[in-house]
Amino acid sequence: MKRKLIACAVAAALALGALAGYALGRHTASEAQTALAPAASGPSGPSADSIEQFRTEREQLRQMQLSQLNEIVYGEGTTEALAAQARQRQLELMAWAEQEQTIETVLRARGFTDALVTIHTSSVNVLVRADALTREQSAVILELVMRETGVSGGNVKIIPVN
Repeated sequence: MKRKLIACAVAAALALGALAGYALGRHTASEAQTALAPAASGPSGPSADSIEQFRTEREQLRQMQLSQLNEIVYGEGTTEALAAQARQRQLELMAWAEQEQTIETVLRARGFTDALVTIHTSSVNVLVRADALTREQSAVILELVMRETGVSGGNVKIIPVN
């Protein structure tokens, strides 16, 4: 019984990781919307604000991940090792959320109208509301992301969105 529960928990964790990668940067926001269609309740369609839509999807996914990890942590029959892994993942997700918020706030303070940041294990995506970015603006964003996350510059994508 315990082996079956562990196998289910590991499968759920792997599925969460795949969905997180899918929805948080490895595909477009509209593809993520399709993947999260049952959970999405925010604006949708071509006229919706893509940054706000993606922000809503990111938060919905993060809440779903934390909820499922809580189920593992507090589930009957969960081994201490599995619970520890789930707690570690929760801490990682919360740290990423804090870093994302910090970077977004600093970018707004530096004059960018809106920004959305998604942080992963070894990469960061930054969507910035702008028609285009100058080299100086890109350098400012890159330096901030590298300082806040420790991710190397080659693993940071900066994407202007109008």
